[in-house]
Amino acid sequence: MENTGGAQNNKKANLYKTELCRSFEETGHCRYGSKCQFAHSVSELRHVDRHPKYKTEMCKTFWELGTCPYGKRCCFIH
Repeated sequence: MENTGGAQNNKKANLYKTELCRSFEETGHCRYGSKCQFAHSVSELRHVDRHPKYKTEMCKTFWELGTCPYGKRCCFIH
């Protein structure tokens, strides 16, 4: 059986602090503190290279229902 844990960990490392922490944004608190994988300020954000088609198509759910469960994390345009 193949172990893909290394690839998964590498993917997570590439995404470390590339998005703002939703909990910290909404409440000003995060139970993970300094161990949080997400940024607690804009200055903590790291650049991430996105797929060339990232946010190039409209989000069908958002335009039909007026809301999207993914919010800012959605890969489509709102």
